[in-house]
Amino acid sequence: MSSRKTLFISAILLSSMLISNACGVLLPYSGGITPPVSNPFYQLADVQLVGCYGNRSAATVEFVFTVTAHSNLITSGVLGQRPNTKFVARGTAYEPYNSSGTKVELVRGYLSEVVIADIRNVPDYLVQFDRIEIQWYFNAEHHSGKTGQNLIFNSVPIVWR
Repeated sequence: MSSRKTLFISAILLSSMLISNACGVLLPYSGGITPPVSNPFYQLADVQLVGCYGNRSAATVEFVFTVTAHSNLITSGVLGQRPNTKFVARGTAYEPYNSSGTKVELVRGYLSEVVIADIRNVPDYLVQFDRIEIQWYFNAEHHSGKTGQNLIFNSVPIVWR
């Protein structure tokens, strides 16, 4: 098992302990260990969360997920462009430093890892992002840009290192 996946599962277990101890810090997941995801391009590709990892000394976070194309209509994509990509925690929105997003090649049926790195000035007392909105672009016909079309992850725990 990869260290990222192990850290993410550890964060889920920790959040379960906090909830069961009535700390009320994190909301429970409705099913399984994957936080709820709103995928507007579900007909083209599947999305799966890998994890969200913070670097205490740099006060930065990287967000990792996979995209698996199940259509030949898309062969590459750009995900996480600013200004419409936001990481929201406790009412504050954080943006990735790289404004052009993360480019990824997509091959039908194969996982492609997307890393949105260098989300800056994130305080290490945050235990989760309440909402993560990811702008995406595959081609002229398949992209976000209108209200409600971003890829959205809810209640994503941050694993600090």
